[in-house]
Amino acid sequence: MTISLPRPLRTYQYRPLTLFSMLDTDTDRLLPHLFELCVKGGRSSRSRVDAADFAGYRQRLVDGGGVVGFDSRNDQALLDGWLRSCVVEMGTVGRSRSGEQMLGVAPLTLAAYRAGLPTRRERHRGIDEVVYSLLVDELRRRGVDNPPAQLRSIIIRTVGRGLSVGPEPRWEPHLEDADNLDIGALLELRFVEGIEMGDARQRGDLLADSPLPAVSAALGRTLLSHVTTYGERLAVPALMSGFAALLALGVLGFSLRVDRAARQLLDSGALPPDMLEDAPSRLELYCDFTGDRGGESARLSRRCVERDLDRARLAFRDRVTFGLVENALARLPAEQERHRAAARPQQLELLAELRDHRRVQSWAEGRIDDLVAEAEMAGSTTTETERDFLTYIQAGFGSEVDKLLDVLEFVNQERATKNSVAWFRSVGGIAKPYGLLEGTPRSRRSWRYAPGDDLLTALLLAVFVRPDRDEPRPAMPLREVIDALRDRFGLLIERPPEFLDGAEARAAAAANLEAFKRRLQLLGCFDGLSDDFSVQVVRHPLGDS
Repeated sequence: MTISLPRPLRTYQYRPLTLFSMLDTDTDRLLPHLFELCVKGGRSSRSRVDAADFAGYRQRLVDGGGVVGFDSRNDQALLDGWLRSCVVEMGTVGRSRSGEQMLGVAPLTLAAYRAGLPTRRERHRGIDEVVYSLLVDELRRRGVDNPPAQLRSIIIRTVGRGLSVGPEPRWEPHLEDADNLDIGALLELRFVEGIEMGDARQRGDLLADSPLPAVSAALGRTLLSHVTTYGERLAVPALMSGFAALLALGVLGFSLRVDRAARQLLDSGALPPDMLEDAPSRLELYCDFTGDRGGESARLSRRCVERDLDRARLAFRDRVTFGLVENALARLPAEQERHRAAARPQQLELLAELRDHRRVQSWAEGRIDDLVAEAEMAGSTTTETERDFLTYIQAGFGSEVDKLLDVLEFVNQERATKNSVAWFRSVGGIAKPYGLLEGTPRSRRSWRYAPGDDLLTALLLAVFVRPDRDEPRPAMPLREVIDALRDRFGLLIERPPEFLDGAEARAAAAANLEAFKRRLQLLGCFDGLSDDFSVQVVRHPLGDS
């Protein structure tokens, strides 16, 4: 593609709507940086690690006495394998894949943030910053006088067991009680001690003005309750695994709901329920528990994934629409002031309202004329087909904004679709033990919603927390558990999604419910003492602990 777009039109991201950059990410890798923000009050230290020098840091670990008895060549190989399998995630360098580098460290202890990995924090797509803001906002809603300080205390007490954290500006973690760290966490601590830390610096305003305020608040509440309720009941790796599972699912659910809400807003011009109130999730993510990949239940789940991938692809045009209208606001000074003063949902409502305004249309027409003129001047660098396409669009009838959107789709759609699929795959956790997605990463047709034991356990831990205080219930009726999974996370188990409803689908869903109950039995938290669905009870996954 040789059509050159001016800078304001090059991006297909619109974070005022999506909050996150819709590109591939990794939930495990962002946790150390997220907890660094929590400890340092929204600040972070510039990474000083040499990601390509794994061997050097391994040698520092040996020379510094962090481990003993690893002097021979075979011992070194054993230590190398231990670090790679337990502490450090390794990967290749650049597109040439000519060498290896450290990509991240496992979230085994709070000290993991000392590593400064990944070195490029933009790989987190803004998730760490947004979630930090949501946690602080949740504490503020609970009436805490100093939310950042209280969040720091919570994280050090739960994730930082066995550690003390030094004073600012470095907030350097130190070992205080080795008995509170398991062997993997202790190895990680000794390894990252060989990495130099920098002073913390302010990252600017991290407050997340969300287009779905209630949905974002619910995510912050779920994550904070997980830490405060189970922070002293679970080992840190288990606590972090559950946190990562809830975070990834929450981010996926948010992105699906915001895409749906944006389409409804552009269609109707009125704010949809997700932008107005704490409404139950209207997502229908049918989860297959049967394990029969060729069965009807698995087919229902795969169809839901296909539907959501199609929505992610079509959402490109909606996001760009809001971005175009916002760029045109310079021609509407009064509306620009209204936009600046409004909350995020009302800002989006205003942009949807102004989409057909004559000055917005005139602005879009001018951008099309500029593109045509530049293509004609570019000569051989723009193909004849592309020039003909631009001329055809320019001469067409209808909305100038829609015509400009057609051009942007022509230029960016393939890349935007590829990145949207990568985002969906990564936050869906297709390669993670706690992922919602199951299937072959390179074969989208195989993808289905099928939570594993790690995610199911994290979900049960979340729904068992009492809504009025961070205290778990010992048991819940199965009906309430299933309803909570549907209303809070959009997960369907015992009934098919509405767009696939039918006799065969209902029979498959009934069999899926039985498979779900068997999964609960295997987790040790369900006894089918009655055939009456309404009185069957699920016990807390942690028992009476």
